[in-house]
Amino acid sequence: MSHPDNGRARSAATRRRVLAAMGGASVVGLAGCVGGDDGGDGDGTAEFVASAAANPGTFDPTIITDATSNSVVGTMAYERLVALTFDYSEFRGELATDWEQVDDTTFRFQLREGVTFHNGDEFTADDVAFSINRTRGTTNAADVSFIENVEVLGDYEVEITSTDPHAPFLNDLAAVPILTSKTDAISENPEQDEHSFTEQTLGTGPWELEEFSAEDRAVLVPYEDYWYDGDEHPGTAPWDQVTIRVIPEQVSQEEAMAAGELDMIDNAAPFELDQWENQTGDIVTGSAVGYDFITYPVNQSPFTNEKLRRGMTRLLPKSDVIEAVFGGYATELAAPISPGLGAFWDEEHEQNLLDEYVGQNEEEGLRLIGEAFEEEDIEAPFDISFITNVNRTRERWMEIIQQTMDETEYFNAELDVRSFDDLVPFLLDPEGAAASTDVVGIGWTGGSDPDGHINQLLHSSQHVPDGFNWNLYENEEMDQLITEGQTTLGTEERLPIYQDIQELVAQDVPMANMWTGDVIDVVNPANIESVDQWSPHPNASNRYNTLYKPHLDEVVYPSE
Repeated sequence: MSHPDNGRARSAATRRRVLAAMGGASVVGLAGCVGGDDGGDGDGTAEFVASAAANPGTFDPTIITDATSNSVVGTMAYERLVALTFDYSEFRGELATDWEQVDDTTFRFQLREGVTFHNGDEFTADDVAFSINRTRGTTNAADVSFIENVEVLGDYEVEITSTDPHAPFLNDLAAVPILTSKTDAISENPEQDEHSFTEQTLGTGPWELEEFSAEDRAVLVPYEDYWYDGDEHPGTAPWDQVTIRVIPEQVSQEEAMAAGELDMIDNAAPFELDQWENQTGDIVTGSAVGYDFITYPVNQSPFTNEKLRRGMTRLLPKSDVIEAVFGGYATELAAPISPGLGAFWDEEHEQNLLDEYVGQNEEEGLRLIGEAFEEEDIEAPFDISFITNVNRTRERWMEIIQQTMDETEYFNAELDVRSFDDLVPFLLDPEGAAASTDVVGIGWTGGSDPDGHINQLLHSSQHVPDGFNWNLYENEEMDQLITEGQTTLGTEERLPIYQDIQELVAQDVPMANMWTGDVIDVVNPANIESVDQWSPHPNASNRYNTLYKPHLDEVVYPSE
């Protein structure tokens, strides 16, 4: 085994070369919209064209497991009982008009009358009970696992009871899409459905699916019988249609945007934002709650050794990446809680975790890796693959990680870039990522409650394929803390619990949390009335919702 100092010097030199190359990368433009002065395609049609970086995996909202599918159809064509405003400051009624907390475990909801589904069925309380039960047993079962009983009190009144006090009660319900229970084509078991969700959406949302061509585009049109009847906004979406083109390559999206073929992309390279000064597209930024991370295969030797996981994490040049790859539009993380969670984010506590456990410290990192190799009797270099999905930004920071490890004496590291559609099945297969010695880098959308940043990735009940804990991590203390965080009411009372969870993640290192990158949308100003109307959503699952969510005071109008 070579002396760690030699590896440290080579690693630092390589990172400097990679970062320097990124800083000097040429600027390219990309993916676009059919915008024009008439706000459409030249014939007076108001069409908004956006891009999606992956093909939607499913159009059945109950079993959607990725942000792309959710943003294209899940949150456009379907609605929930309640919804959060874009700044996460308050819940507002969506299919519920009012609600009250009866006791620590029970909420009673008054439902909106006169609402119809896209197939003409009338919305009633039976549909709420049906949709909750339909979610049980799916990969998204965590969204309803806290619910003990749903009691229909009348056509427009329902009472939902949790087994124990559940802090993210409304937050979790805001993730459950409501479908009609009145058609025989779907059932409480999605695997038995005969309905084709690519032919017809079955929600109450302001958009319904008109056309889908796999690997090409999805076309949404306004639902003419949408329930909104407020005075402040139009009763139906002011766009004749929304076209979402499937463009996996980030550079292709940018080129289409620069060519005026797209009205919006949310996948612009943050290290090349200067290009938009002279091309079609205005930059609109906002806070995010999601984060990027890598997961270690904790059940596979030598990753069973915590020293190896911590040592590798100590080598990650996160602050350099934030500047070189994200142009400073990101915040370094020590664990899964992100700044977008407001009261649950403590900057001083986060910095202490970085300093003590997982912040960059090359000397300490190499020492820990060396000790782990000796303890596990591993002969260097150890072959390791770093896997991520096609995304120019993510590929760049994963390349830096791969280079960082490869330039030590301990690893023979390679980068494996896969399409998102190929990567997700690999993660959800218990014999996939968990059974390999691969390290996976990906993003997580999180949500407005800290439980959504932790539970599905780290609780032992969430092992794939039933959840999203794809490295099959188990820690009894973690399980207890997650349950305590769920059942403790009040932000001040929950804060120390989630700080303990943060510290346990930093100590045990089943994952290396990287950063929260700001939302960066590029919008075509020629095709909308005002860029000021455009609000980037902090959660990628809602990336197009600003076009028309009138009950949340979000409407973007076509240019006149």
